[in-house]
Amino acid sequence: MPRIDTLSGDFKIYQPDSGQRYSTDDMLTAWMAIICNEESSPSRFLDLGSGLCSVPMIVMWKFPQISGVGIELRENRYELGHRSLEMNGLSNRFRLLHGDLRNLELDEKFPLITSTPPYYTDSEGLLSPHDDKSATRFELNGSIEDYFKTAYSYLSEDGMFITVYPYQYRHRIYDTAQKFKMYITYRSDMIPRAGKSPLISMYSVSCLNKKETISTITVRDRAGNFTEEYNRARVVCGFNPRYVDLNLKT
Repeated sequence: MPRIDTLSGDFKIYQPDSGQRYSTDDMLTAWMAIICNEESSPSRFLDLGSGLCSVPMIVMWKFPQISGVGIELRENRYELGHRSLEMNGLSNRFRLLHGDLRNLELDEKFPLITSTPPYYTDSEGLLSPHDDKSATRFELNGSIEDYFKTAYSYLSEDGMFITVYPYQYRHRIYDTAQKFKMYITYRSDMIPRAGKSPLISMYSVSCLNKKETISTITVRDRAGNFTEEYNRARVVCGFNPRYVDLNLKT
């Protein structure tokens, strides 16, 4: 049975009770799209592999004038995403297609494209017995190259493609960008706790050759408390700040 959880502001989201739900990765991907477009918000965007529509809804909460299109292959996630859009009155702003992003056919270019692709090939770990989780974590229905290929096809000349990928596999992002003659213009590495290595990286990719900027965002300090910069990112995305009392189990 699906459950209803809070998202940005007063937006709600349908999520599977036992399947893959939206994550910090999704929020930070939307955050990357937001901070890269703060000066001039785009009027249209495309989301690849929309899943539950968490990233599109966060983007639409931040930019009330934006509208877009998304595509999701898995029927259960498509249905939940569609229900969430209807529940929040967003169906007129975002058209969710049911299909494979590798076969997408649209007649427009977009100034913003977002995506949260699966991270691993099927040889890089054990597949979850839960079909929903395995498909969102492993490249069972398209690789990072497929996401780049589709993004390249639909990105406007001066647009930006926002994506996320494990820090340890960042070479795949750079290699794939080079293959499609695209350029990493901004990368933000997410550090789960101060003193630890980055876990994931969010990227802004362009067809224009610009100098790359690299930054970090740390989720918790050494004591385990959520950092001020992470709380600022949450607020930007319409979430309440997070606080941790290490004497309590939360």
